Formats: sequence, C-alpha cells, structure tokens
Amino acid sequence: MTGGARGRSGRMSSVSSDAPARIPAQAHARIRPMPKFPGLLALPRAVAVLLLLRGAALAQPPPGEKPAVPAGAGAPAAAAVPAAPALAVPPALGYPLQHGYHVIRSFKAASGLTGWVIQSADGDYSVFYSTADGQSLISGDLLTSAGDNLTDRYVEQYVPAPDLSAFWPRLEQARSIVAGTRSSPKSVIYAIMDPNCIFCHLLWIALKPYETAGLQVRWIPVGFLHEDSAAKAAALLTGGESAFTQLQEHFDEKAESGGIAGIPVTPELKSALDANLALMHDARVEGTPGVFYKSASGRVLRQSGMPGLADLPAITGLPEQPESNPELAQFGKLAVHPAK
Repeated sequence: MTGGARGRSGRMSSVSSDAPARIPAQAHARIRPMPKFPGLLALPRAVAVLLLLRGAALAQPPPGEKPAVPAGAGAPAAAAVPAAPALAVPPALGYPLQHGYHVIRSFKAASGLTGWVIQSADGDYSVFYSTADGQSLISGDLLTSAGDNLTDRYVEQYVPAPDLSAFWPRLEQARSIVAGTRSSPKSVIYAIMDPNCIFCHLLWIALKPYETAGLQVRWIPVGFLHEDSAAKAAALLTGGESAFTQLQEHFDEKAESGGIAGIPVTPELKSALDANLALMHDARVEGTPGVFYKSASGRVLRQSGMPGLADLPAITGLPEQPESNPELAQFGKLAVHPAK
C-alpha cells in the first residue's frame, strides 16, 4: 500500500502535507491544509516535524489536487467567539495579519512557545506557534518526547467548534450509496468518499465488522482526486451498492484506484456530484473520508480522515468489534487469534 506517510485522507488541496492544524480537530484527523501565504512551508504531519521560518521565506504550497468548488458554497456556523483582547502580536505574525487573517486568541504552549489561533476571512481557523523572540513562526504537529500530539489537544481546547447540526438534513438528502444493515439498523453514519481514495477503502475495511453488528453506512461520493474520479463517482450513483462493493473489492492499492470503470457524467449526475461536493466544502471537510455521526446525546460530530480503530465504537455507536486485517495495523491494535 502506498501513501503511508501522507496522513489519513485523500486531500482536496494537498495529499502530502497538512499543517497547520485547523477545524475540524479530531485525534486522528490529519488532513487540514495550511493557509497559503509566503513564509510558511507545510510538512507532512506523518513525519511529525516542526519547521522554523524566519523572514519572508519563499512560499512552498503543498502539492496535490484541488477541485473546483461549486458556486454558492458557504461556511458552517461556529460557536460564538468572545472578542479577543488587545494582544502584543509578534513580528512573525505580521504577514498573515496583513493578508486577511485576524487573531482570535493566544495561549501558553509547551517549551516556552506561544500559541496563536487565527482566522481567515472565510472563517477557517489555524494554529501557529511563535518563538520567545517573536521572529519565528512554527506550524504543524507539536509533539512531546512521549509522542503525544499537543497540537490536536490545543485545537480541541482553544479553537471554536462549528455547529454541525444544520448539516444532518443535507446529509440525509444527499445522493448516497447505502451499505451494511438495511433493515432497522442500530446506527447510521455518513461518509463522504472519493472512489480513488485509499483511506476511504481502508475505512470500508474497518467498518465491515460493524456493519455485521448492525451499522448502516451511507457513502456520499465526490470526485476530485484523479481525473477519472468523477466518472467513477457517477458509476457509483447509478450502480448502487453492487458497484460500490466492486469498487472496494477490486481496489488497486498500489495505483490508488477504485476497481470500477467510470461512466459519462450526464448533467443530472453532475448536478448530484456538485451538490455532494458543495456539502463537503460547506461542512469544511478538507479531504476524504469525511465521516459524520451522532453522539449518544444526539450531537452531530465529524471525523476527517481515517479514524483510529479505537475511535470506531464512538463513531458507530456500537460495541468494539475485532479487527484482524493487517492493512489496519497502522491505525490501532488488531485482534489476536489463537493458533490452530
């Protein structure tokens, strides 16, 4: 399998890098693209590196595919943010603040760093760290010596969470492929997917035991990763679960290509795929898979990227199911079967 070092998602704006941290922030969502302004270079979160940048270094936008966003795409409502008090902004933050970003708050971070939550004009949040002299800006995962990701913790603690409840009716109305338990499912979740997304394929593998236990998954196809993604997504909309099963069972992991042929994208199919992509954009899902589910209290939650196996019970609302496929070992502990 390829792509092990590029995070846990097929990205809309980048496949290989995703710093700094942005909403949504789940423990295993590592797909958030960085704001594109000079002086910041994104590195893969998987390598867990911090980059110090001084002055106005040449920008290096992360490589990858970026789809056109359908017209009318909007932003999700966010929790009310108290007005930020006047802050002593370090020189390193000068450039982003001159280009439409503003400071939401600062906080004390590890190792003498100062954390900064900033927001773009279109509502995206980002987390940066400034050094004590205020001349250098750090973006990416801040890790402890034990490997704990402090950036994820800071995002959860300091970045306002969006209100996702308004998206549940749109998810219910979206064109999707129903898989798993059909009659009286114990739980229903939604997953936005690209037919050529290897992490969507791995999520499909991981969710199969939960489908046996009563889970229904409604897969919402979009098409942006490869040139044939939209044609394959159209084939899924017309072929339903049988086409979806074929796509996954014949998935070429080396080429990262779904195992079905695409079909011509008619105006009707294009309209449906555009609506799905607009939903993805509006809900601030930066890559695939994007999973939506309800907590035990009924709150709508979102997981961006391939979740850890330990997170699946909370996502599915079902007891933990044993996972034995070795392809999932990178995401958690597998079940141990006694020797025969």
